[in-house]
Amino acid sequence: MEGAQWDTLLPFFVAGFVSFAVFYLSNILWLRPEKIRNKLRSQGIKGPSPSLLYGNILDMRRIVKEEKETQKGGSRHVSASYTSALFPYFITWRKEYGPIFMYSTGSIQLLHVSHPDLVKEISLCKSLDLGRPSYIQKERGALFGRGIIASNGAVWAHQRKIIAPEFFMDKVKHMVDLIVEATIPFLESWESLLESEGGTREIVVDEDLRSFSADVISRASFGSSYAKGEEIFSRLRQLQKAMSKSSILIGIPGLR
Repeated sequence: MEGAQWDTLLPFFVAGFVSFAVFYLSNILWLRPEKIRNKLRSQGIKGPSPSLLYGNILDMRRIVKEEKETQKGGSRHVSASYTSALFPYFITWRKEYGPIFMYSTGSIQLLHVSHPDLVKEISLCKSLDLGRPSYIQKERGALFGRGIIASNGAVWAHQRKIIAPEFFMDKVKHMVDLIVEATIPFLESWESLLESEGGTREIVVDEDLRSFSADVISRASFGSSYAKGEEIFSRLRQLQKAMSKSSILIGIPGLR
């Protein structure tokens, strides 16, 4: 192709590429999510209005900030509920829209369900349509692999069938003893810290609770203490930190 012909066609190629890019992004960011939202609205499900790029992420950050400022101001007691402490936007939206509402993080549409009867019905449903959404595998595949948290379809159904007996009441009751066994040295370590400081001391519990959870999981699932599985949990923690680092599209889930 001669230079003159290329110069003539180049603007058409550029225009075509830009048009395709605009259509592709608008479909991902708005058309497809809005189609899902319309289906939910037709069933009487409401929710906060999303923005184009971030969905309701900015609303979530605002509500969290307001909750922290309210607690610092001492206008009310700090709630013992972890939901109101970590996810105050769920409490806010639940009051406004009821126990079932929709919201979005970026281009990902989510349905919040806290109605007891519906939650029970969902937990008992064995339909393959209730597997895990594909974005979990795409964005967190390195961490979750093809486990039940991220798998879908027949793989999810097979794993659910295998794991279900572990949650029968007799198995759960047996886990209580394991949890108590892990809790005693955990509490004794805190008591020692308090005694060394004369009965009063500020304790940052984040790492302790993380170790405690890992110990319980290790005892219940593998029959060993956290000390034996410490290397595995350490590597998982490093992987989790690496995956949480910022990317150029951070804050816009579904585009990474």
